[in-house]
Amino acid sequence: MRGFAIGFGVFIVIGLVVLAVLRNTATPQPRADPTNAQLVAQGRIVYNQYCAACHGANLEGQPNWQDELPEGGRPAPPHDATGHTWHHADALLFEIVQKGPQANPLPGYLYRMPAFGDALTDDEIWAVLAYIKGTWPADIQAAQEEVNRQAR
Repeated sequence: MRGFAIGFGVFIVIGLVVLAVLRNTATPQPRADPTNAQLVAQGRIVYNQYCAACHGANLEGQPNWQDELPEGGRPAPPHDATGHTWHHADALLFEIVQKGPQANPLPGYLYRMPAFGDALTDDEIWAVLAYIKGTWPADIQAAQEEVNRQAR
């Protein structure tokens, strides 16, 4: 009986070691990496095709983007450093692009932005976010990275 208990204990320890190794070698979560030049270049192309019409060719957003429109909602916000995009974690930004802002609705708010999950691949969404983040100054990038750390 003692031999069985020792064998079982060794089996459990080996299983835990294997689990820890698998956990540490798992594919890392995709992220919007503004230091990846290839990702940023792809993101610029996708942004210009799908986002610039509303958010501006220079990420400047629409005029008076913070003002409520008479019919509800607001104009498209900027994604440059003057906007609020950098206040949000990458995962939330990804979800907003993929599923639309209506995925996390505010009661009674009219959302104008559509979901892009059917038009863009996950990699294209990450690329757009990398492009946007790559336009921010270093201090804004650092602040947004802190938001990412807190969201994990």
